[in-house]
Amino acid sequence: MSVFICRRRASAASKGAGSQMTRTKSTDPLDRLGVYKHFEEVPQHHRLCRNTADYAGRDVWDEFCTEHEYQQGSSDHFQRDVDRVGDHWCRHMDARGRHHALAQPEDVETWCDRLITNKTLSTSYNYWVRIKRFYDWLVWHTDHPHRYDPVLMAVAEGGAAGEIWEQKLQKWSKVRGRATNE
Repeated sequence: MSVFICRRRASAASKGAGSQMTRTKSTDPLDRLGVYKHFEEVPQHHRLCRNTADYAGRDVWDEFCTEHEYQQGSSDHFQRDVDRVGDHWCRHMDARGRHHALAQPEDVETWCDRLITNKTLSTSYNYWVRIKRFYDWLVWHTDHPHRYDPVLMAVAEGGAAGEIWEQKLQKWSKVRGRATNE
């Protein structure tokens, strides 16, 4: 009979004065993707478009907001911002003839391109990050068949989504700099 023992790593405090925990997430979007790094690698039977009938008439953005996103902030302003992004995304996907929960990387890229053309890069990032959280939620939510992340796939291809990703990394770097300089 095997016995599995789980040992916690020593905390930063127990490692001695001056040691700090560092963030280890990769800045390369390919490292953050699962098995499928590019849309072309996703087998036909795993592609989201196969689920169109299951999502017809279903407001998955509202499900996401009610279950998760609205809990991330408490102000009316926060909720209006979330709703504004959701409306923008849903209109974009509707115009492309796809359900808002069944995007392809190409849909994300065209949306990002429109964002950075019409808004500042910082505002574009604020929109993008909400859609990224939406797809994170879909990938990890057991009620949804999502096995890949079209948002990160679009980033990996570069273009407008890649520009927004660079904005994310700059913000991340600034926050990290503040955290390590305290």
